[in-house]
Amino acid sequence: MKRCRGLVLAGFVAGLASVASMAVAMPAELASHRATYRMGLSASRSGSGMSNASGSWTYKFVDACDGWVTEFRLVINYGYSEGGQVETTTDFLGWESKDGLSYRFRVRQARDGQVTEEVEGTAKLNGVGQGGVARYSRPEVHTIKLPKGTLFPTAHTIHLLDTANRGGRMLLRPLFDGQGDEGPFDTSARIGRATTQDSTLDSPLLNSPVWPMRMAFFPQGSSDPLPEFEMSLTYHPNGVAEDIEQIFKTFSLRGRLESIELIPAHKC
Repeated sequence: MKRCRGLVLAGFVAGLASVASMAVAMPAELASHRATYRMGLSASRSGSGMSNASGSWTYKFVDACDGWVTEFRLVINYGYSEGGQVETTTDFLGWESKDGLSYRFRVRQARDGQVTEEVEGTAKLNGVGQGGVARYSRPEVHTIKLPKGTLFPTAHTIHLLDTANRGGRMLLRPLFDGQGDEGPFDTSARIGRATTQDSTLDSPLLNSPVWPMRMAFFPQGSSDPLPEFEMSLTYHPNGVAEDIEQIFKTFSLRGRLESIELIPAHKC
């Protein structure tokens, strides 16, 4: 199952006048929002056989009082140089407690309308900074140990933003999102300096500087110096992501923000 890593890195409050110059680091505040990204092929390297790719990613991130809920659907149509097309669909639903210690996930993959894989389970950490365990109910019942320092998706996003806000340039942590039954990835994130970015969309969610970031994902225990895949994107302080690119070994996909709206806060 090819993971859509990064697409579940929780939706990330605008209005910071100058993020780069803030003297006091404040915890990241994530905005509940709904966004649509237009997806397309940005690079095709030797061996991919791919001539084009297009599709859409619809994404929803909500503060549900007792936790964070992330939901998305990614649909990509791949065209190949020798002819033929394939449509892939990924549906994801996740819930994460606000203390970052509990997580539930459900993923469904389909190819040309036929379900090819379903992954479902729960995960729990023993405490902040500690390890834990993930328990799968699909595709088969099994458990996986989570190493010390593991983060779930929203906690990982908050750590990224808080690190950037403090002027940090690197975050190295294991990340578990449940998008596959192989367990967590070791992640290495490089964080650039905050910069302004012109957007074609008029939204208060985008009225802030952004941090460019590039993340590399390595299977746990791998000795390969090259990551299994990478992702680059720009993050607003509220967790809204723009200019997403997923970089696999033989091709890359780029997502451009097409629409975005604020979701009113729940009365908790």
